[in-house]
Amino acid sequence: MPRPKQTTSRYRRRIEVHITAPGQAPHIGYSGNISMAGIMVRTPRVHPPGTILGLDLRFPSGTIQLTGKVVWAREGSLQWLASGRIGMGIKFIDPPAELAGRLRPD
Repeated sequence: MPRPKQTTSRYRRRIEVHITAPGQAPHIGYSGNISMAGIMVRTPRVHPPGTILGLDLRFPSGTIQLTGKVVWAREGSLQWLASGRIGMGIKFIDPPAELAGRLRPD
């Protein structure tokens, strides 16, 4: 169920996310939750809000490439990574329709 500010349902899916920022080496994070609107990525390496990122979402059935904009970012101790206290909220920019099929619970 979406929270008051969220307009789409979020799914708790753990997928590998390859993140590329302009002029920086790519790095990897893992999703905390995902929807057609965006994703929460658990990663100790965050980018400032407003940064446009290239994302490769590595689903078991294949990779989806898309672009997103960082909405929020929290840095902190690596021990907080699993709790979701650190990472980034990313809003998708023009997500592909095929993403909807990958979000359905198995």
